Amino acid sequence: MLFPESFEEVFVTLTAKTQSGSPPSAKIFALKHSPSLPSEARPRKVLLLLHGFPQNHTAYYETVKELSKAGILEHWDVVIPDLPGYGRSTKIPSVDGSHYEHSKRAIASDCVALIDTVYGAGQKFVLVGHDRGALVAYRMAKDFRDRILGLCLMEIIPTKMIFEKMNSSDKHRLTMKLYHWIFLAQPTNVAETLIGASSDFYFSQAIEEWTGPRNRGHFDPIAVASWVEQYRNPAVLTSTLEDYRAGASIDLEHDEDDERHGKAAVDCPLLVLHSESFAKLHDAEGIWKPLGTNSVSVKQVGDDQIGHFVAVEAAVEVVSELVSWMNGIMQ
Repeated sequence: MLFPESFEEVFVTLTAKTQSGSPPSAKIFALKHSPSLPSEARPRKVLLLLHGFPQNHTAYYETVKELSKAGILEHWDVVIPDLPGYGRSTKIPSVDGSHYEHSKRAIASDCVALIDTVYGAGQKFVLVGHDRGALVAYRMAKDFRDRILGLCLMEIIPTKMIFEKMNSSDKHRLTMKLYHWIFLAQPTNVAETLIGASSDFYFSQAIEEWTGPRNRGHFDPIAVASWVEQYRNPAVLTSTLEDYRAGASIDLEHDEDDERHGKAAVDCPLLVLHSESFAKLHDAEGIWKPLGTNSVSVKQVGDDQIGHFVAVEAAVEVVSELVSWMNGIMQ
């Protein structure tokens, strides 16, 4: 069992009319933990954890173990969804070709609707995101400024900066590492066909490549199987690719609009966690410090043996930093 028995499965079907004209399309699966003390006998504190690519909610299995050891589960409600379109969640692509339904704005709105459904409209929460989930979280903190008590981002920089850094200045070293941002965003049926022919190979290879030397082959096999095998479902594969297509199109439009209107920075306390290997590619502090108007803390977790999946590979350090930060912002 990857998660404690206190985590129950929930499914939320979203029925709001979609902007792109698609039929109501999202059904979100999540794990939800509630402290044993009844909600009426304690102040409700909610923590939302969003996974990245190519994972699903099980990306946080090690994080939850450490949160439990730290006593967080005794006082916090915790929600860990499969992002719409990933894992057991579903999301129908935009019918107008805009990719809006898989934009970070739409997915962020879906996740807020999940919180509203589970806890009631207006519930505030602390938000943690890794990789694609971090991009959703960043968008959410800009679009729902009155809802987010604190934002923790792991292993990510803003989308526009990713594309800007893919150039020949370093003989395309970074472009080669980030090739999937381009490949997965290709027009419909290109990546579906190429990856679909051997999805187990493609995603197993990606997971191994992005894992640090110390942890290769040592993740829980149940978690790894759930990451790889979800892509045998064509709908999950297409949704994931739509995520990247949105990233190369409408997400950029939304981010550029924020910049034009002075709304690129977040107002809530911001914690940024990254690996040493990430720091060799990106100046996380230089990038994120200007994008927070409240307190901003940028920390490296783990050593040179840690890869991209810090929530699994460096869970002890991640939770140590997270708990210290959460205690500070909730005082």
